[in-house]
Amino acid sequence: MIKFFRRIRQNLLNEGKTTRYFKYAIGEIILVVIGILIALQINNWNELRKADVEEQRALHNIYRDFIKNKDILVEVKTNSLLIINSGIQILNHTGAKSKPESENILNELLNKLYNSSPYYPQNGFLDDLLSSGKLGIFKNVELRNLLSSWKPEVEILEEMFHSLDTSEDILNTYILEHGSWLNADQVTEEARNVKFPKSGFKVDNRDLLNALLFENLVENLVIAADNYYSTQQKTEKLLDKIIELLESEIEKNND
Repeated sequence: MIKFFRRIRQNLLNEGKTTRYFKYAIGEIILVVIGILIALQINNWNELRKADVEEQRALHNIYRDFIKNKDILVEVKTNSLLIINSGIQILNHTGAKSKPESENILNELLNKLYNSSPYYPQNGFLDDLLSSGKLGIFKNVELRNLLSSWKPEVEILEEMFHSLDTSEDILNTYILEHGSWLNADQVTEEARNVKFPKSGFKVDNRDLLNALLFENLVENLVIAADNYYSTQQKTEKLLDKIIELLESEIEKNND
């Protein structure tokens, strides 16, 4: 093809048709430029198509992770509420207030105070995007900003859990010294490989209710659980917004 154009130009020069030669040369340049522009456009289109495919794959992977993260968070919230409600029921019997009709009623409540669970979301794919600096693969700016704020939010949850876990440890130490976990564990609903006998000591865990320190420790535990739960609610709102945007972007790309 190049030889063909060169032959035409040479013939025009040999025939002394300089004006036509220059017109032809200009036309040839224009054709070359147009060809280059078309090639660049095709290349850009291919790159955009690859980027769209990569974004779509990322959207689906992140979406699957965050749907799972939602389920995990719902379970953690349920456990936190169980601690709060059980603690309040115990506080309704402290000091001069009426005591539970049986020790087992209190024992069941004591066991429910120890249901705190950390929040371990699935962040594998998001971590890969963040570490590789590829979060910009998502065109939606709001989605990128929310995903960037997800890890710091989870770190706050971790801090709240550690505070609750510490409160449980402190209360546990007090019960070890002044009550009977052997009696309390007899009424637990957890499946165990061993059946515990009743304590060999004359002890009734309802006596714990008469101690001001026990009341304060339970109250501190309820506060820690409530703080953890409040943070979980805030995290859930962020999670729901991220899921909403992910669904919107996936649907948009499927149109």
